[in-house]
Amino acid sequence: MPPAADCRAIPEPIERRRCIGGQVRDLRLDWLDRLAFGPSRREDAQIQMWLGIFPVSLRQLGPERGVLLQGQVEAIRANLNGSYQDLLAAMVADPALQISLNGPINHRGKPNENLARELLELFSLGEGHFSEQDVIEAARALTGYRLDEFRTLVLDPRRHDPGPKTILGRTAAFDGPQLVAWLCQQPATALNITRRLWLEIVGPLPSSARLEGIASAWRGRKLALPWLITTLETSPEAVAASRSATRLASPIAVMSRSLALLGSRHPDSLHIALQHLPRMGQAPFEPPSVKGWPVNEGWLNLRWLQARRRGLQALLSDSEVWASNQLPDRLDPDLTAIAPLTLRLPAEASRENLARLWSDPVWQLR
Repeated sequence: MPPAADCRAIPEPIERRRCIGGQVRDLRLDWLDRLAFGPSRREDAQIQMWLGIFPVSLRQLGPERGVLLQGQVEAIRANLNGSYQDLLAAMVADPALQISLNGPINHRGKPNENLARELLELFSLGEGHFSEQDVIEAARALTGYRLDEFRTLVLDPRRHDPGPKTILGRTAAFDGPQLVAWLCQQPATALNITRRLWLEIVGPLPSSARLEGIASAWRGRKLALPWLITTLETSPEAVAASRSATRLASPIAVMSRSLALLGSRHPDSLHIALQHLPRMGQAPFEPPSVKGWPVNEGWLNLRWLQARRRGLQALLSDSEVWASNQLPDRLDPDLTAIAPLTLRLPAEASRENLARLWSDPVWQLR
C-alpha cells in the first residue's frame, strides 16, 4: 500500500478510495493490537479514554484521515505525564481536532465559532460557565490556523485577529495558547474535567462537595494529569464501584481484554473484533458525536449487549483463532471484578469455560 500521503496522488477514484480505506483499516487493526497485546497497554487504554474526551470521527476528515488520527493519538501520548493545560494546548493545535471542528476555516474576516464553543463547553469550563459573547471572543482568539504541506497546523498572521478580546472578564490580545492558559486558570475547568474523568474512571458521580474537593486539590498541583488519574483510580469510590458491579466497560475495553486473554495473534482475531465492534456501538476512531462515546450505563442497550456476546462467540468459533490461542494454564479469579455467576474460578482454561466466562454478565464490567 502506498504511504499515507500518497493516496491523494492516485488519479483513479476507485483505487484512491481503496488506498484511503486500507489506511483506515490498518490504523484500526494496529490500534486494537496495541490495546490487546502492546507493550504499553495501560498507557494506550488512557489514550483511548482521552479519545472519548477529545472525539474526532474519521468521517469528519478527508483523504489523510489515517495520518491525522495517528497524529492525534501521538499528541495525546506525548502529554499523558504533563498537565491538562499541556494536553489541551496540544489538542487545540491538533490538525485532526481542528478539522473536525472547522478550525481551519476560522479566519479574521469570517470567524467560525464551532471550535471555540466546544473548547469552552466540553474541553474546559463546562455548560453554564460562559456567555455567548465569550464564545464569539474565543473564536476570534482561535482565528488564523491552517494546515501546511507537512500536515502541521500553523498560525497564519494574515488570517489571525490580533486585536484585544474580552473573555471571562479579562481583556488581552488572546491567541490559542494564551486562551488555553486562561481557561485552565478557571476553577470551572478543573471541576468540569474532574467530573468527566470521574464518570470514565470511577462511575456514578459523588456529591458536589467531593468533586469540588478533588478539583481544588488538582488545581493546587497545577492540573497534573498523573495525579488526577491516580487519585481517581485509587479512590474509595472506585474500589466500591468495582465491588458493587456498577461500572460497565466499553466495547473496545471488553474486546481488547478478551483478545488479550485468548492470546491469539492470528490475523482473523483482530479482523473479527473489528467487524463486530461497530455492532456493539463503538467502532474505533468513530465516536457518535462531539460528546464522545457513552459511559457506564450509557452502554445499556439490548442490541449492543447482544452484539457483544455474538462478537465474543465469533472469536471462539473461528477454528484458526482457537488453534493459535495462548491461554494461561487456568482462568483465575482476578480476571473479573466480582465472581462470575455461571463459572467458579479458578477453572481450567478450556474452550467451554472461556465461553461460559465471556457470556457471563460480569465479563462486561470493569
